[in-house]
Amino acid sequence: MRLKFYLLTLLASSPFALFSQSNPDSALVAIPYYFNQEIPVKSGKELTFIAYYFNQAVTSNYFPTSDFFQGQVIGRLFGRSTARTSDTLSTNFVEQRLLPFFIYTPKLMDGKVTLRASFEIDWTWGDASYGSGGNQGAGFNGDFVNIQTQNIEVEIVPAAGYAINFGLMRAFDSPYHPYRTTFDKLQLSGYRLMYWAGDAAGISGRKDFDRGTISAGIYNLWENKIELQDDVWLSKIMGMYRFSPQFNLGGSVYWMNDNSTGKGGTSILGQGPKSLLTEYTGAYRFVFPDKEYKTNVAWLGTFFDYNQDYAYNNHRVSGFFNYNTGNIEGENGEIASISGFGTNLRYGYRYGKTEDDEVGFDYIYTTGDEDGITDGNYTGVITGNTWGAPGNLPISTGANILFPSGNVVNRYMPLVSDISNMGYGLNAATVRVKKAIVPHKFILSANGGFAFANAEPNQGGLHLGTEANLGLIWKIKTFMELELRGAHVWLGDFYDAPYANGDQFVDADKRLNKRPIDPWTAFLAFKWLMF
Repeated sequence: MRLKFYLLTLLASSPFALFSQSNPDSALVAIPYYFNQEIPVKSGKELTFIAYYFNQAVTSNYFPTSDFFQGQVIGRLFGRSTARTSDTLSTNFVEQRLLPFFIYTPKLMDGKVTLRASFEIDWTWGDASYGSGGNQGAGFNGDFVNIQTQNIEVEIVPAAGYAINFGLMRAFDSPYHPYRTTFDKLQLSGYRLMYWAGDAAGISGRKDFDRGTISAGIYNLWENKIELQDDVWLSKIMGMYRFSPQFNLGGSVYWMNDNSTGKGGTSILGQGPKSLLTEYTGAYRFVFPDKEYKTNVAWLGTFFDYNQDYAYNNHRVSGFFNYNTGNIEGENGEIASISGFGTNLRYGYRYGKTEDDEVGFDYIYTTGDEDGITDGNYTGVITGNTWGAPGNLPISTGANILFPSGNVVNRYMPLVSDISNMGYGLNAATVRVKKAIVPHKFILSANGGFAFANAEPNQGGLHLGTEANLGLIWKIKTFMELELRGAHVWLGDFYDAPYANGDQFVDADKRLNKRPIDPWTAFLAFKWLMF
């Protein structure tokens, strides 16, 4: 308890102790400042409304087979979620989502205090009416209570460049301000939301100065009994320095202190390294008999980016390296030590006049562990998916089935939903080619990729699969577009394994006893970001 109060006190005071550089070289300040203001700092109004509207018609040959999920699921394909492919059945549905944001900055506070609230309203056309609950409400006559809270947080700006945020807020693994930066930039910077991309209650402070940024935060992910030390706390400190107008280099330390022994969490799935949740989200599940245990994990990482906005030339590069270390202590000593890392390299070349004239690749590598914790040591990766569903969003690779896509509402079912790949590790690459047929109007987009594990599952191989997808994007108006895309994955021998293909989670009479049918999908999506 003393440690928590000390961290909270230190965090609340730290922004005032941070330094800022004065009189930097003007060439290093003016251009980066311009490109960091995708979302205006001031609108001239006390109350601002922003919303993201998404509507899509989807057909595919994979879906959750359990009636419990009502066709909705967040988790890996072929996992405990019961999401499976079929050679005789295909889905046909339309889903819809609205994410409204309300931003209130009273003039009484001289613009130094802001309240932000964001919500989620989504459903499948024709699903349910006259009821309550999330992710439904478009049945005949509607009348459904279904507004879900995403964020409610307050930001205080004690001085120029400083910010203190507290409440239920975004806990993203990017160095940029999570509310003053476009989502596209957040998912391509720092750790690219591949480790942490959830909403968490806590307090954070940051200082944005002329040549970089530094931030720190502490978040209570799960509060169980308020009188006991059985909670889950996440702390972080992150910084980034701009060495030149083109080149940024940063680093971070994250620390997870989990004393919950799996209590709390998502529905009946629980949370933490031993929970069933991990077999939904595609994370590694630690299996051991101890009922009482504590988990401590630290992530030590570094990241960089060069010419991220194509502002200086036609090449851009970014990457990260993140090492996780820690242990799980049980009733009779250490259950397992934890040691693994993940790394990424992304490159793009703009061969035409716009960012939509681009070719590039994306490479991801994470360590794996073939025998789990039987030797007392787990050598794979751990991410936020161990504690939340989802706890991260690796949606920026260009894949649609092999890795998750952002074009989803209530059916998030990629083959790899966590970069740990169930603890078997990952050796994967995607390539992308975009061509603006009519600049800023019609864009042709093609992506391909493959993935291998770094450790073989029992009765399976290393090759997860190979994907190809093709899309056409029509930018109707500013921040309004229509996208048509189709994708197909050819599964590899990794899915011969009962644990990988889902046979281990069902009764014997429902098992495939072979590699599943290759998944495919096609969708037509309408997107509108409104100010």
